Order: sequence, then C-alpha cells, then structure tokens
Amino acid sequence: MRKYIFLTAVLFLLAACGYVSEYEEAVYDREPLYCYKTIGGIECHKTPNHRDEKHLVNYFGPHPSRYDKPDASPPPNLSPPPPVDFYVRDPEPIPKSATAAP
Repeated sequence: MRKYIFLTAVLFLLAACGYVSEYEEAVYDREPLYCYKTIGGIECHKTPNHRDEKHLVNYFGPHPSRYDKPDASPPPNLSPPPPVDFYVRDPEPIPKSATAAP
C-alpha cells in the first residue's frame, strides 16, 4: 500500500514541475508573436526579445521564459582618439548693428 501512495506522491510532484498557465495552454498552438511597449507604441516580434522583457504587453505561443536567453555580448573596447599637436581656431565674429547707418 505504501508503494502506491509513494508512487502517487511522486507523480503529483512531477506534474507540479511542469506548470503551464491556462492562458499559455490556450495560445500555445498559435503562431508565436511577442508584443512589447515602446516609446512610439507597440512593436511585435516573432521571437521574444529578452532585453525588453520588462516591457512585454502580450504574447501568443510559448511563454518567453521557455526560450533560451542569448549570451551577453562582450563589453566594447573603448579608447580615446589619438592626440594631436595642433588645433584650428575660427576667428571671433565681429558684431554688427541690427540697423544700417545712413
């Protein structure tokens, strides 16, 4: 009897690990579409945009967390421009009166 109770408990635990919300079940078979809020309005993509996950408005298809996140890009190599030993200065403008002198 204990064997059946243990087996039932294991099955319930395994079923709990595969959580899928009711909404995801309803839209899982549709063509994937992920919409994000932007400054100009709403933009939709066929694959999730993980850098904008906080701006997700709605989705159809699998939940965006079911996709693997891409690796972070390496930081850019920033360096200053080479130094120069000269500079060019424009002459100061000469102020003119707004009205013409007669």
